[in-house]
Amino acid sequence: MIVGGYLAAGLVAVLAADAAGLSAAAVLSGLPVPGVVVLVVLWLARGRAPLPAADAEQVSFHNAIWTRRMQVWEHAWFCSACRVAFWPAGALKAGFPASPAVPAHEIPLTIATMAERAYGQA
Repeated sequence: MIVGGYLAAGLVAVLAADAAGLSAAAVLSGLPVPGVVVLVVLWLARGRAPLPAADAEQVSFHNAIWTRRMQVWEHAWFCSACRVAFWPAGALKAGFPASPAVPAHEIPLTIATMAERAYGQA
């Protein structure tokens, strides 16, 4: 909102300068540049703030789930002609049974299910 105000003030100043016969650069150099610098610094600092403990735990939980699902995805075998995927016996870990052919539209749910079965819930 504040940045929008600066942009609006700049636009009004440039239009007024054009009407008065002044160069736009001369007028824009008189706008409050320190305010824009402070806004940019605050905006950059906002992205570097530490996560609260609850958010950090949630991010860690989702990262663990994502890692397990990616491990299942990496071990999948695909048949592009049949549009199916399958996992051979022991692909995920020793003693893990082979999967049946899974149609393409069921692959995401199958990956989530197999990740829980192979590696446990996060």
